[in-house]
Amino acid sequence: MQMILAQDHDGLRKMMRNFAHAMENARVEDMPDIARRRIGFSQLFREHMAREDAMVRDVRRGAMAPQADRIFRDHSRAIVALFLRYSDHIKYWTPAQIAADWPGYRQGVLALQNGLYDQMEWEEANLHPLLQGPAQRAA
Repeated sequence: MQMILAQDHDGLRKMMRNFAHAMENARVEDMPDIARRRIGFSQLFREHMAREDAMVRDVRRGAMAPQADRIFRDHSRAIVALFLRYSDHIKYWTPAQIAADWPGYRQGVLALQNGLYDQMEWEEANLHPLLQGPAQRAA
């Protein structure tokens, strides 16, 4: 289970790096590529969130230490906040708005990416170890 989430994180990081690189030299004519990249990232992000949420729900059904419950609650709050920021970003940055303010869009994307990088690091250090199966924990 943890391996799947780590693979998701690696894929998201790669997509974010590629997107940031593509934005460095992009022009208005590159909007179809930018839109394609946005959609691809959004799909992987939603799929990852669904997988992670399902794993958390499964683990929370069993007995767990009090500190695990706190980590799950912290994670839930952080994901909701991140998702709301991401949704606001998508709503605001329409293709027309992106074309009108490319530097602002790029700055907004990089800020969101930095937040997601931080969140994934936190998850890998705090959340993912709690999602390991009993056999993996004993190893």
